[in-house]
Amino acid sequence: MKNYILLAVLPFFLLALGCESVEPEVEPVCIPTNISMTVVQGSQTLKIIADFHYRTGTDLLDHITWSNHQTHYFEYDDLDRIKVIRVMNVDAKVQEERWYQYAGSLVERVDLIKRNLDYTYLEPLDSIYTGYVEYEYEGSDITEELEYEITAGGHREEYIRNTSYGYDTEGNLISRTGLDPRSGESTQTTMTYDQTRHPYFALQYYFQGESYVNNMLTRSDESGFDYTYNLTLNEYEYPETVYEKLGSAYTRIINYAYEVK
Repeated sequence: MKNYILLAVLPFFLLALGCESVEPEVEPVCIPTNISMTVVQGSQTLKIIADFHYRTGTDLLDHITWSNHQTHYFEYDDLDRIKVIRVMNVDAKVQEERWYQYAGSLVERVDLIKRNLDYTYLEPLDSIYTGYVEYEYEGSDITEELEYEITAGGHREEYIRNTSYGYDTEGNLISRTGLDPRSGESTQTTMTYDQTRHPYFALQYYFQGESYVNNMLTRSDESGFDYTYNLTLNEYEYPETVYEKLGSAYTRIINYAYEVK
């Protein structure tokens, strides 16, 4: 009888042992390490390369170096939220800074600073407060940006831009409407996407254009420019190559390299 009981219990023991030995599957994360962008327009070709550098032992960007003589530096607060992005343009001898203020986990406001740089050592010569951008949300999605400019001399602020955004059910950005409050002129851009939402999809205020990763299929504006997109994915379903075309006159090819974690 004891043998029968042992045989009856043994499968459950082996099953439990098997469950204990199986670790939950961790989905790989691809961290961009390099982007190369080639623009072909008529007989002219332009190539720009960006290298991503991270803080040791973390996924936090430290800086991005661009082949067109720009470097973008990232600093963080105690909660690892972006505190400031410094965009240094060596050719123009100018450093533009975006200082982030938060309401919880959401960016509430970004203050804009411009610094002219010394021609020899690229050290800041001054600090000019040029304006700020405020954000409104629906959930975690930005629905509206309001930008204010500080006039020369810093005596007056002027409301210069309103941008509103619309999203699909996947959270992809499908419309962008810009309004110039001074002239009343507006612009409208619409986008379509595939059925997924790829990593690093974000409005430009986070990365200032450093990350072009998205799953966009088309982009159209009221000027009659209709862009089409085609992308290839790597084995982890991250974009590997993105092709942006405007008829036969313009092509932009963006290639990505990643570190898999």
